[in-house]
Amino acid sequence: AHIFCTPEQIKENVLEILDFVDLLMKRFEFTYQLEISTKPEKAIGENVIWEKATKSLKQALDEQGLPYSIDEGGGAFYGPKIDIKITDALKRKWQCGTIQVDFNLPERFDLGYIDRNNERSRPVMIHRAILGSFERFIGILTEHTGGEFPFFIAPTQVVIIPIGEVHHSYAKKLARQLLDMEVDAELSLRNESLNKRIRTAEKQRVPMIVVLGDEEVANKGVALRDRRAREQLQLSQEEFLNLLKEKMSEVYF
Repeated sequence: AHIFCTPEQIKENVLEILDFVDLLMKRFEFTYQLEISTKPEKAIGENVIWEKATKSLKQALDEQGLPYSIDEGGGAFYGPKIDIKITDALKRKWQCGTIQVDFNLPERFDLGYIDRNNERSRPVMIHRAILGSFERFIGILTEHTGGEFPFFIAPTQVVIIPIGEVHHSYAKKLARQLLDMEVDAELSLRNESLNKRIRTAEKQRVPMIVVLGDEEVANKGVALRDRRAREQLQLSQEEFLNLLKEKMSEVYF
């Protein structure tokens, strides 16, 4: 995203972005470090604006109680920035996201606003790139999780496995309910043994595996294997659907 604001509004906008960064990193189960890069030798913009912008970045991090390092002279020629460096499961650090203040583009586009003194002033722009390159981030996330993606981003969230053909009708109705809830659900109706279908779902790192037999059909329930929680549960259909609603509502951007 690109955020246009006055120099005085840099801190409040950076605070909002930092909250968003923290939310995302926690959801993806990454730890991260922050680094402020300051004015390089060759730069555009007045020193007073650079100092105000850099001070705003530091104040935002201090206000959030977030530790950070300083890369003196490591900023872009058009403004200071905060780099977001994530740490993966192998303790490797990756620079992905950036909160970049930009004095250049507002100047080049001749942007302006009328300030409180009824005079035309130049805004600044903040580049908000929390994940960096999306493809690169997904590659890092895949390695970090070993394919065990968080529920909200798993390609298949639930696999429904009816034990026999007599259980197919109930399985199909349940699958339609999940799809109506926008849960990525699949039916495993292949002519294979129950154990093989369960192993296939486990190899595919599906977070939830539902097995349906005579008892589940009779009681309108499910036998759930929650691979993330490492639990096996007998739930009513209502309890299962409520659990999925909770899972789906955990992440809201």
